[in-house]
Amino acid sequence: MNLKRSKKLACAVLALTMAASSGMSVFAATEHWNDASATGGSAAWAAWKTEWETVKKDYQKVALTVGSDETKLNFSWYSKTQEVPKVRLADNKEMKDAKEFSGTQDAAAKYISEEGTTVETAEEGEAYYASKVSVDGLNENSTYYYQYFQNGEWSEAIEFTTQDFDSFKALLFGDPQIGACKGQVSSENDEMSGYLAARNDAFNWNVTLNTALNANPDTNFLLTAGDQVNSSSNEYEYAGFLNASAIQNYALSTAIGNHDSSNSNYSDHYNNPNSGAAVEGATVAGTDYYYTYGNTLFVILDTNNYNCATHEAVIKQAVAENPDAKWRVVMFHQDIYGSGKDHSDSDGIVLRTQLTPIMDEYDIDVVLQGHDHTYSRTYQLSGDGKEHTAYDNTNYKDDPNYLEENNCYVINSDTVGGTVVDPEGTVYLEANSATGSKFYELIEGQQDYVAERSQTWTPSYSVLSVDENSFTIATYDVTTGEMLGGSSAYTIVKSADKAALNAEIEEAKKLSKDDYTAESWTAFENALKAAEAVAADAEATDSEVSQAVADLAKAKAELVLVEETPAPSEKPEATATPDATEKPDATEKPDATATPDATTKPEATVTPDADNNPTTGDSTNVALYAIVAALSALGIGAIVYSEKRKKNAQ
Repeated sequence: MNLKRSKKLACAVLALTMAASSGMSVFAATEHWNDASATGGSAAWAAWKTEWETVKKDYQKVALTVGSDETKLNFSWYSKTQEVPKVRLADNKEMKDAKEFSGTQDAAAKYISEEGTTVETAEEGEAYYASKVSVDGLNENSTYYYQYFQNGEWSEAIEFTTQDFDSFKALLFGDPQIGACKGQVSSENDEMSGYLAARNDAFNWNVTLNTALNANPDTNFLLTAGDQVNSSSNEYEYAGFLNASAIQNYALSTAIGNHDSSNSNYSDHYNNPNSGAAVEGATVAGTDYYYTYGNTLFVILDTNNYNCATHEAVIKQAVAENPDAKWRVVMFHQDIYGSGKDHSDSDGIVLRTQLTPIMDEYDIDVVLQGHDHTYSRTYQLSGDGKEHTAYDNTNYKDDPNYLEENNCYVINSDTVGGTVVDPEGTVYLEANSATGSKFYELIEGQQDYVAERSQTWTPSYSVLSVDENSFTIATYDVTTGEMLGGSSAYTIVKSADKAALNAEIEEAKKLSKDDYTAESWTAFENALKAAEAVAADAEATDSEVSQAVADLAKAKAELVLVEETPAPSEKPEATATPDATEKPDATEKPDATATPDATTKPEATVTPDADNNPTTGDSTNVALYAIVAALSALGIGAIVYSEKRKKNAQ
């Protein structure tokens, strides 16, 4: 695909940066959200409001999902016509010599009402048919075009590009949850609910995706850690999620969140590979699945299913089929090791006592989580080897020993950021909201297993950079483009030899100084020179070689692309959807106080209700609105993170 970087978002990002850095500490409530209307009267928002009237009832958007390996790609979409679904694939826009693939379509129709919700009968709504196709034969670093057959016609040819398969990059997003801002009031005095809430969050989802992809044009695929939508039966929320311009150009790998789990819409919209390994206890939305990408095995679990025998069966099969995978990654929605106030010591940890030993048994390197709308990353964790109560949704609420039983882990390192070499255990990452549809407070006391955490009240995303010897996670603030405040890059290295180091060096030499900022390039260049020195040192130890690989991988992951920032008087182009395709075995737990809390939140003054749903306070961020007014006078769009008095349903 055409990966030239769009400059249309730069003004909004600039204004957003100013707002985010100048007034976040004045928030006093537990609920915060991203009000897309508070953009200083931006043309992009105005255009989106018009476009939304069409988008909200367009339920036939195609979704690309990961295939069973990097050479495959899956497609899914709705049709109004009963037909054999097909996809054409070619290396040219004219589709000459295209290869055609056929798939399957549900025989039974699903019905969508005039209000955009799924219903039971034809009398209540219009019929749609879920269609799925898989294609294979993809090569790395290649441009392709595809068409999908829908309602008796072929779609236009759509371009997408593959990247390196062996050394790859994936972007992780937490809880887009389109429609979750309901109950808030916008700067335009609109009460957020239904279509309006979805309109707001869909706009912000598109901005986040484009911002992340503009900064990482070499992205291979996208991951979301669950809760793509707020209400699983609202097809207009899926319409908003799938309308983001990048969705038709990048493969998705999604987890089933609690907000996705009560309707088959999820499984109808996403064509997940290897999803039939084990299904006992599966939710109506679907079940676990797995795939490989390069040297990495990904297993995606539906933790709304409390039957952990199913989850273990899937992981066991996936590992048995891919014994040579260098890295093993598991993703699920509920954060069994997180730090958010709403779930990290309640329903989020229900499966901790059962899942932790499974992660140990199958040597899982990284676990990706959502659910708690905050950012955190743990130390390297293992199970404590003791017997603990197996909890599910029926027995945890009334057990007075619940929290004590969940003290079932051992901390294996004290490394907060930087590099760990051949570590024992698993690192758990908690992703914050990718859209800002809602944010949660951090829990008052940072848990001992948490290495770092942050709540900046801004959307963020994480970059996973993976090669043969290193796995790096770095998290970025959408509003600033910089690494998220309170976070740091974290690199896992498995023992490397000189051949691996030399391979890293050769890959690094392919990069161009002109593409990156001077500061990030200097750090990268220093790491490269140090790596070359180690490679040339005949007496370099294995530890030194591994460290050099880690340092070079980290510096590479932290390179910042050069962006051209428009002059302050330049207004963003009036488009609502910028095109992204332009494209040591320590049993003693470290002192949590050694890592300062990165959140800017003030002392909590509101007590959450019994359902862990924070009650919103009534302060107003005057400083941010003053900034919006000033930016508006300059013609610069800004997205402002606002607090409102309305209570947001969990």
